[in-house]
Amino acid sequence: MEKKNWLLIGGIAVLALVLLALTPLLPGTEAEEDCVVITVDGEEYARIPLSQPQLVTITQDNGAVNVVEVTESGMRMVSSTCQNQICVNRGAITLSNWELMGGAFISCLPNQVMLELVEAAD
Repeated sequence: MEKKNWLLIGGIAVLALVLLALTPLLPGTEAEEDCVVITVDGEEYARIPLSQPQLVTITQDNGAVNVVEVTESGMRMVSSTCQNQICVNRGAITLSNWELMGGAFISCLPNQVMLELVEAAD
């Protein structure tokens, strides 16, 4: 390979490492207490502390509806108008099982709804 290609690859690698190092500093990635962050169509819809268990119904202009349950230990997608129901079948994600469940996320791709279980910043 040419020297220019090596420089380009090195520059991209350095940029990737810098961005990875800065990710924890981005706003919205930390929480004061354990909470569920609900995102709809890429924008934060709600941030609900686990200390305030509740059902949240998300009704979008296109008719899509998702119902989210926030409990004292985590979250689950109770129902969705999507056809595949993967988000509902994912089950509950809790502070104690999220690693076993493959992450602290539940997403409904057809309805563009994302749930994230966020632990309090130390």
